Amino acid sequence: MKKIPFTVLCAFIVSPLLVQCASQDDLNQIHYQLRMLNKKVTDLESSTIDELQKRQANSVNQIDRLQQDLLELRSGLEETGHLNRRLNEQSKELETAFRNYTRQEEEKRLTEMQRLEQEISQKDSQLETLAEQLKAQQENLQAIQQARVEEAKRKAAAAAKAAEEARRRATAASTSGGSIPAIRADKVKKVLAPIAVTTTAPTTVAEPPVRQAEAATPAPTSTPTASAGDAARAKSLFEQGKYRDAYNVFEQLAQSANTVETVEARYMMGECLFALKEFDQAILDYQTIITNYPSSAKAPTAMFRQALAFERLNDQDTAKILYKKLIASYKDSPEASQAQEKLASM
Repeated sequence: MKKIPFTVLCAFIVSPLLVQCASQDDLNQIHYQLRMLNKKVTDLESSTIDELQKRQANSVNQIDRLQQDLLELRSGLEETGHLNRRLNEQSKELETAFRNYTRQEEEKRLTEMQRLEQEISQKDSQLETLAEQLKAQQENLQAIQQARVEEAKRKAAAAAKAAEEARRRATAASTSGGSIPAIRADKVKKVLAPIAVTTTAPTTVAEPPVRQAEAATPAPTSTPTASAGDAARAKSLFEQGKYRDAYNVFEQLAQSANTVETVEARYMMGECLFALKEFDQAILDYQTIITNYPSSAKAPTAMFRQALAFERLNDQDTAKILYKKLIASYKDSPEASQAQEKLASM
């Protein structure tokens, strides 16, 4: 807008000079060019201003949109920051809770391990005690068995001495010509061998006693019959409740019978003592079967009755050991099932 007056002013200043130098046509031409120039300037200014205004308006809109986007981004960043802070707090809480849980579990594990170690130590001590008790029982059994063997030897020696004394007296009596007393029936069992009489007297004097001894001495073929009779008598005494008398008969059978009858007699000796509530002695008789005849049919029964005897003596630990040993050694026997039931109820 300021350029138009300036142009006009210049034209007026120069016009006198131009009048003098140029013709009227030139002046008209110059005026025309000036108008065209002014028009172009005006059009240029109008178009430029409109373009600039449009551009300015577009720029304002873009700035508004950018500001709105910035506000949205700022709001999103603030929300994201808030979420991050919450996540950090939750993470710290979870980490603290996890550490507490880990510490509690570690304490529980250590406590449980200490308890288990104490129990294992106690069990080991109990096993050592039981092993010592079992060893002592075995030593006692061996001592008692040895004592019985020595007693049997002593009795055999005494019987042999008595037989030798009787033989010496018979020899002396026959030598002196005196009469030999008749052997009574109740002393037949004490005759170990026929008496051989050597004498210088007439043979008719010594002949009757020798015949009496031969008649009183049982024949070898009659021994099974006598054993069968003693076994029947012993069982009858046991059934009648005469356990002590039955024990004595069974003891004689155990020393004189064959293997099967010996095992049966030895087992019944334990049963007699069990019925008499002499459990410690019954245990020894049962142990004789377990030690000397482990493959017999009575071995698992004897072990089961031995465990029951320990129960009667309030020795539950030894009873448990015997039940377990019975299950391990004679797993297919009926007594193994009974031992399993006993262990379950203890």
